[in-house]
Amino acid sequence: MTAAEAEPMPSNPTTKLYQERFASGIQEEINGKKLDDLEVDKVAGSSLSSGGFSEAAEKIKSEAAL
Repeated sequence: MTAAEAEPMPSNPTTKLYQERFASGIQEEINGKKLDDLEVDKVAGSSLSSGGFSEAAEKIKSEAAL
C-alpha cells in the first residue's frame, strides 16, 4: 500500500472529530505494507474506526482476486 483516501462524512461534531483523526492517521498505519499483511487495529487513538477499514480492505482483496 502506498496511499489511501478517507472521506469524512460526519453527521455531527463528534463524528467529524473522529473521522478527521482517522483520515489523517490511516496513512501512517498502511504505508509500505502489502494488502494481505494489513492489520489495522487502532488509528489515531480510536479502535472503532479500524473495523470499517478492515471490512473495506477485505472487500478490495476479494474483488482483486476476481
